[in-house]
Amino acid sequence: MNFQQLYNVLDEVDNEPYPKIENIKPNYNFGRMVYDSYSGSYGELTAILQYVYEDITNKDNSNLERVLMRIAMDEMKHFKILGELLVELGFIPYYMGSRNNKWCSNNVKYKFKSIQEMLSYNIETEKLAIKEYRRLIEMTDCKTIKNILERIIKDEENHIRAFKTLKEEYEVK
Repeated sequence: MNFQQLYNVLDEVDNEPYPKIENIKPNYNFGRMVYDSYSGSYGELTAILQYVYEDITNKDNSNLERVLMRIAMDEMKHFKILGELLVELGFIPYYMGSRNNKWCSNNVKYKFKSIQEMLSYNIETEKLAIKEYRRLIEMTDCKTIKNILERIIKDEENHIRAFKTLKEEYEVK
């Protein structure tokens, strides 16, 4: 698969809109849990900065950096949606995890031995994000929140497909 085809695959899911954030009641316990996906160690804020860092440090791979920035933009959408959800749940969207641990730049992994290792790391962190979103879905009865999180999961699954495809492209033959 060439990089333009990969980029087009990422666009396919974009055609499905995110559900509107409406009819959400304040919920202290659930809102606290959302912080981990918003700006916890492996949350959306970390994903954004991870992929932007990887873009900056892979300038000699223009196709790779295009895909990384494209995925970072998806994560920015998720970050905004989760921030808006936090507000509806009665919270201020602080950059912290559920235990009041403030977001820290140490959450970004800075050193990789190879592009393969970097892409493997990205796949694993996307899987962690999906696992956390599925946990949140189980913890709420709100249909709107469930639909929002399911839509975000579709993007994350698409990111895994993209990273796996890139990993194949960069395999040592």
